[in-house]
Amino acid sequence: MSKPRVLFLAHLLPWPLEGGGQIKSYHVLRQLSHAYDIKLLALIRKADEAQSAEPLREFCALGVETIPLHRTKLSNLLAAASALVTGRSFIVQRDNTPALRAAVARELAAGSYVALHTDHLQMMQFVPEATPGVKIILDEHNVEFRIPQRLAQTSKNPAWRLYANGEWKRLRRFEQAALRRADLTLSVSDEDRETLEDLAGAQRGRIKTLPIGVDTQYFQACTRKTLSKTLVSIGTMYWPPNIDALCWFCSEILPKIQERESNTQLMIVGARPTPEVQALAANPAVTVTGSVVDVRPYGQDCGAFIVPLRSGSGMRVKILNALAMGLPTVSTTVGAEGIEVIDGEHILLADTADEFVAATLRLLSDPVLSARLAQKGRALMENHYGWDAIGARLRGYYAEVLAP
Repeated sequence: MSKPRVLFLAHLLPWPLEGGGQIKSYHVLRQLSHAYDIKLLALIRKADEAQSAEPLREFCALGVETIPLHRTKLSNLLAAASALVTGRSFIVQRDNTPALRAAVARELAAGSYVALHTDHLQMMQFVPEATPGVKIILDEHNVEFRIPQRLAQTSKNPAWRLYANGEWKRLRRFEQAALRRADLTLSVSDEDRETLEDLAGAQRGRIKTLPIGVDTQYFQACTRKTLSKTLVSIGTMYWPPNIDALCWFCSEILPKIQERESNTQLMIVGARPTPEVQALAANPAVTVTGSVVDVRPYGQDCGAFIVPLRSGSGMRVKILNALAMGLPTVSTTVGAEGIEVIDGEHILLADTADEFVAATLRLLSDPVLSARLAQKGRALMENHYGWDAIGARLRGYYAEVLAP
C-alpha cells in the first residue's frame, strides 16, 4: 500500500556512514520511511559514490538518484569571489548545481509529493519559488552561520579570519530567509532552536527541536585496555572545525600531556584527512588513519576520547557514539553543545589548553573516574538518545505540519 510521498534532498549521500552528518541523515531517512514513500536526490562528490547508494534503496520506495557536485579549487575561488561581489554566501554558492535544481523541478512537477525535506541549509537554494501543496521541511544540522563566525574568532590565519568575518554575515542572511520560508524547521538542540527562533522572527513557532540519536545496538559498550595511554579522536578530517581542533590540540595540549605521561599516543581516525591533518603525523606519537571501515575497534585502546572543538554548531555525533561505547570523554563546552551531559558525571568539560591538559591527565591516571564516566555516559545514551524514540517524535512533527 502506498504512503504519502516525500522528496528528500541530501547534501551528502547518507552512505557509507563516515561522518556525523551522514549518520544523522541516514537515520532520519530510515525513520521517515516508516510512514512515507521517499525519493532521495543526493549530491555526490565523486562518481564512484553512486555505487554506495544501494543500501539506501531499502528506505527509498520511490528510488535514489545521485547528482554530481563538481568542486574544484577554481570553482571554489570563483564562488568566493562571487560571494564578495553579490553578497551571497560562499558556502551556498559553491554548491550551486543546476542539475539538481532541474531534478527537483522535474520531481515536483511529476509527483504528488506532500513534503520536500531539505537536509542541510544549503539545499534550500534548490527549492522552487512556489511549491503549491508541498510543505517545506528544513533539517538544520547546525546553526550554520555560527561555524564561520566562530572560525573568524579562532583561526590563526588572518586572511581566513577576515573572509570568515564577512562570510558568517552573508550566511546568516541566507539562513534567516530559509527559516522564514520553511513550514517546519528541525534543530538539533534547544540552544540551536533559540538562536534560530531569533532569526525567524514571526515564524519562530515553526521551529522544533529534534536531537540527533545514536544506534546503541551498533555502538555497544566496549571492553577497554586498562590504563591505556592512547587518546582517540574520530571525525571527518576535512571539516574546518575538526582541522582547527586537532591542530590546536597537537600544538598546545599534547606536548603538555606528554610532559607528565611520556607514553601518550594520539590516534586521529576519520575520512579524507587534509594535508594539514596528515602533517600532524610528523610527530611520532600521532597516527592519522584516514577512512576506516569500522571505528568501533579504536575504542578498545582508548584512555580518553578527545573533542577539542573551538568552533562549530549543532550536536557532535562523535560524542554520542563515544558515550554509547563507554569511552571516557573530555570535550570543550562548544564540542558538547546540545547534548544533555553533566560535567563530572557523563563527561569532563575543558575550554582552555591548560584545562584540557588537566582533564585528560585525570582520565589517563584515574581508572575509577574513567569507569564511572563510561557507565553514566552509556546509560544516558540508552535512556535519552535512541533513534526509535527520536523517529517517533520526527513523525509526529510531520503529522502536525501536514495536517489539513
